[in-house]
Amino acid sequence: MKTKKSLLMVVLLLAISSLMAAMSYSSATVTSAMTGTVKTTDTALLALNAGKHNAAKIEDGVLKIDFNKGNVTSMPVSTYGVQKQSEYVWDGLFSVKNNSENQVAVTIKTENNPAAGVTLYAKAGNGEWTKIDSVNGAFIGELPIPFKNLSKHEVNVDIKLVVDSKASLGNFNPNLVVAAEAQVK
Repeated sequence: MKTKKSLLMVVLLLAISSLMAAMSYSSATVTSAMTGTVKTTDTALLALNAGKHNAAKIEDGVLKIDFNKGNVTSMPVSTYGVQKQSEYVWDGLFSVKNNSENQVAVTIKTENNPAAGVTLYAKAGNGEWTKIDSVNGAFIGELPIPFKNLSKHEVNVDIKLVVDSKASLGNFNPNLVVAAEAQVK
């Protein structure tokens, strides 16, 4: 008799839970208020600021880097360029500032590769030079370049440009991509 009562109780509980599941909704829509502001590069949550070089500036709210810029007062030309078999380093070309409430790990890469024979490297703080480029948007080699960037903290980024002897003459225009990922505490 006890076994029948227990079995009956289990069947009854299963029937009730099935009935309750049938009574629950299958979709819902809830509206909540949100706000946001589109800001310039240097005032965003992940802010990029130009360093003290002519090669980096904020233009139309976006950080623009032009490796052709030099001392425009020394000659009547506004752009120069880089030469084969050379290496150029810009200490503190730009900085990355974390204005979010989270600690973040920042990665730097290019969206498209520079011309053949031109290689870019980046480092932050006392870090090591790390090659940066992209193939189909994927990280290559030693990427990503991670560095901890505490909330309300800014880190200078150095860029090195190496041009080998087989580089083609002409323009190159890779886009720099700086990404931040919140670190779980």
